[in-house]
Amino acid sequence: MRIFIPGILTILILFTFVETADAQLWLADRESREGPGVKLGKSLVLHFGVGGELGFDSNATYAHDPVPAGRLRITPYLDIATRPIQRMQTIDDSVGAASPKLIFRFGLATFYDRYFARDDKEIRDFNSKYNPFGFDSHLNFTLYPERKVSLSGGLTYIKTLEPYESASDAQGKHNIVPMISMRFMPGGGTLTIEPKYRLDLLVFDDKQIGVNSNRFSHEASVLTSWKILPKTALISNVMFRPTVYFGNLAQNVDSYPLRSWIGAQGLILEKFGFRALVGYGASFYEYGPNFEGIIGDGALMLYIGHSSHATIGAKRDFVDSFYANYYVMNGGYLSFERIFAGRVQLSVDGSVYKRIYSYNVGYMQWEGGDVIANTTDREDVWITLSLLGEVRASDWLSFHLSLKFWKDVSDFSFRYESDSGIVSGESLITYVNFSKLEIFFGVRGHY
Repeated sequence: MRIFIPGILTILILFTFVETADAQLWLADRESREGPGVKLGKSLVLHFGVGGELGFDSNATYAHDPVPAGRLRITPYLDIATRPIQRMQTIDDSVGAASPKLIFRFGLATFYDRYFARDDKEIRDFNSKYNPFGFDSHLNFTLYPERKVSLSGGLTYIKTLEPYESASDAQGKHNIVPMISMRFMPGGGTLTIEPKYRLDLLVFDDKQIGVNSNRFSHEASVLTSWKILPKTALISNVMFRPTVYFGNLAQNVDSYPLRSWIGAQGLILEKFGFRALVGYGASFYEYGPNFEGIIGDGALMLYIGHSSHATIGAKRDFVDSFYANYYVMNGGYLSFERIFAGRVQLSVDGSVYKRIYSYNVGYMQWEGGDVIANTTDREDVWITLSLLGEVRASDWLSFHLSLKFWKDVSDFSFRYESDSGIVSGESLITYVNFSKLEIFFGVRGHY
């Protein structure tokens, strides 16, 4: 167990947040927002596009003391995918209504994200230090999707500067996630059993961070669903996720967490859905405090025709932490999406979670010195809210306005102390609490 400290050069928290699924909200689900594409034979289609956005960032450096800046983002992307079955079943096609043997999608997006501020040294230093280019690529396939036995796989690679857990650990990093699963549906689909494996590799660009925090996790799970009513099923899931830190100076503790859930999900009166899961989790760290207790996830869903749906839910879980062995996450979330006249889409997502950290080490050794935390007890409240409004002017052109707000409410801080004495200066104390607001207007061409 340890406290994660990026070191004296990065302790000023000069970074950005450009993770594709959050920063470019319209890229989060390209499949539902793409144009007709270019046919590549009878079953494949090529989709491509580019988006440009101008915006304002109230806290470009993600710091306790915010530095506002303008932003410019340019995001080209392309996808190659099998054609949806509904597009195959046209008068001009001879494919017919036969179920496809393979569903396939490969996508690649890259983005350029640049900050602008008048005569601000921190922004200039940030732009010169960090690469403004990021990547989001994915490959997914399903073999025999309608058969009693099917095989699915995928590979995701994301290069981003997104903070992993808190403001002070946002740096350039690479996340690589290969995955494979099988689905068995004996008895015509009444019972579904899906074993799955995925590897989650996290590697940081900054060498001083990497030697402490580079890690990988093996995740093996078995999901079971038993349909007891036409639109209601009993579900269970068991997950084992060994996590190993492989940096040369890693002081995080390897763990072997185990989770199991059981519950039900389904529809009530066509318009109302529910999910109710309760389970048990245990962390099994090699040493230090462990989590052992109840976890769960519950939600209510409202469906209004085919154009609108809303979800409100609550969740309790434990999460591996850079700052301690783990933190317990308790809170709730909501989402809403509505499409007006087939051309205008409004999406809202929000969450509030309290993070209760296991016992923090208030003192630790670091390369070239020590790190002193202001408390061994840490509790944060993490608040997020995002909105997206998009208007489709045509099949290939759309305009969007997005807003993202997040806030970490915490009294936790730490300071760096060198071997030769205390490093003085208030700027060398890292406070993890911050607020940030991003507003972007953009235009996107997509086909």
